[in-house]
Amino acid sequence: MPQIGIELRIGNNDDGALVEHDQFSAFYTFYIQNTEQKEQRISIDKLLKELRRLKLSPSLQGLDILALACTAYAADTSINRYRNSDDGWTRQFHLFVPVSDAALWQSQQQLIADILNFLTGDLWQVTFRQGTSSIAVSNKEMKPTEYATDTVCLFSGGMDSFIGAMKLLQDGIRPLLVGHAKSSDVSDFRNKASQEIISRYGSVSPELVKAFVRIGKPKLNGKAIEGENTERGRSFLFLALGAACATALPESEENTRKKLYIPENGFITLNLPLTPLRIGAYSTRTTHPFYLNLMQRLLNAVGINIDVINPFEFKTKGEMLLECGDPAFVAGADTMSCSRPSTRNANIEGAGRRHCGRCVPCIIRRAALKKANQPDDNDQLIEGRRYRTDIYTTRLHASTAKVEDKTAKGENVMAFKYMIERVRQDPNFLTAAIRLTGPLEFPDQSLAVYKRGLEEVEAVLQNVTVVE
Repeated sequence: MPQIGIELRIGNNDDGALVEHDQFSAFYTFYIQNTEQKEQRISIDKLLKELRRLKLSPSLQGLDILALACTAYAADTSINRYRNSDDGWTRQFHLFVPVSDAALWQSQQQLIADILNFLTGDLWQVTFRQGTSSIAVSNKEMKPTEYATDTVCLFSGGMDSFIGAMKLLQDGIRPLLVGHAKSSDVSDFRNKASQEIISRYGSVSPELVKAFVRIGKPKLNGKAIEGENTERGRSFLFLALGAACATALPESEENTRKKLYIPENGFITLNLPLTPLRIGAYSTRTTHPFYLNLMQRLLNAVGINIDVINPFEFKTKGEMLLECGDPAFVAGADTMSCSRPSTRNANIEGAGRRHCGRCVPCIIRRAALKKANQPDDNDQLIEGRRYRTDIYTTRLHASTAKVEDKTAKGENVMAFKYMIERVRQDPNFLTAAIRLTGPLEFPDQSLAVYKRGLEEVEAVLQNVTVVE
């Protein structure tokens, strides 16, 4: 199996690791805060600007985990699976990362490999070295932050994170919202959703850190190499961003531990492959309980005193919405749940930036709105319509192979219907399938929330048909 070496260098004076490049099928160096290097740069300028705005100075360990996450994210998004694996999926990486305490981080080498292996399905090895410098938030000494909170809430702009932030504010907690976006397709919705939260709870004045990490793709013979869009490891970057920001929050005398909330409904948290063919990109583990437990172990081991919390692990999306205190406010907010929120091709569901209407998250969103008795017609919000494809009114096809305009794709509806029927015929199947997603501390509760989530989806799809 080909092994890819990925090295990170921080600043102008970092000469990198002493590594024989010949032992790798390919070796790429990425740079952070190196003003002399124009290519293969990892840009975190937007994040640093936001940290300076709020006078947030992450700890050395917080900056270390950010450096590690940026390196892993660069590897995950830059190296094409098909071209760099023996089986069309599994890649083999060796990362070389500078940190403030190489011995401390090296002692967690296996745990980090386990985390990344579980998330991405690849094989990872990490070697840490003593860095010559850490990521610098500011060239000047900053005053202590005045943002008095011990809580960070990841904020994507989706309905779940919107409810998560809203619930914290209802409980009198002023969270620091942290949201990452790699493009304006997502960031515009995230920013609008945060403004609705801020307007609603203006007296508390929550702030949003608009994190943005851009990877400059490596080049081969002057041309950018083919990247990878599955992004199975992006959750590691999200949590690292949240953790780094949390380390910058002021400590209280009562409790030195901070809280990092990752709001995600329990149905999508488990994210079972809906059919036997749905492997790889379809089985992401972004907030899987086992992954969050591994992350908690890592944070504890490197001295980052943060509790990782998913408050909705055992709630469906519909239950979250129904119990949030103001379902109408959430349903009317400009949140974005779609996995493909933008297209320029009018032949694919119609061009524009709005919900596609047919992906797995869109279907679950519609199921939640139905569960909470909230309106979900196609005459609201962006560009006059909420969904580019309305599964209720569109003639859906299981495959586009014989559909000339290629506008009606029903493969996700079909996948859900397959899962619903499979569970109906063999109720024990679901018990085994859930356990196969990874170790679970409370398997019975996980099973129960998945069943309820599937029932919500079934209520939406019972009148939706798909043409073979």
